[in-house]
Amino acid sequence: LMYRKDRFQLLESRAEDVGEDSSVQWYGKRSAVWVRLRHVDGTTVFYINHHGPLPVSASGGCAGSATSLNIMRVIAKHAHKGDAIVLTGDFNAEPSSSRIEELNKRLNKVYSGTSMGGVDHIFSNCAQDAQGQNLGKGVGQFGSDHDALSVTFRFR
Repeated sequence: LMYRKDRFQLLESRAEDVGEDSSVQWYGKRSAVWVRLRHVDGTTVFYINHHGPLPVSASGGCAGSATSLNIMRVIAKHAHKGDAIVLTGDFNAEPSSSRIEELNKRLNKVYSGTSMGGVDHIFSNCAQDAQGQNLGKGVGQFGSDHDALSVTFRFR
């Protein structure tokens, strides 16, 4: 994860396994990578990114809502009261999947992409002042099969 060192101070960071691909399309375990950062204005941000299990929108075992509950466990264990929480990633889960429905119960969905049925999502505990946009896939050797998503937050 990258951040601007002139604006943020690293407080803590780690990666933890939160899910695993289904045996029908197994590549391995899936982790959540997170940082706690203090902004120069005093705001503390808990930022967590996740690349979800395959196949897309699979449920059951370690691929469905269990993955989302494990992500929430990581947040509960490491975020502090008052932290602005931002969760992003290619969840490999469409909006109607058990993974995303479980997260929707606990965080605000700020923005979702449209590629591959909408598997890329951004969540937060403070979405009231967030503006999102889809930047597209890019072109040439730097293009992607996913859209680049951008969200600007105003933390108070």
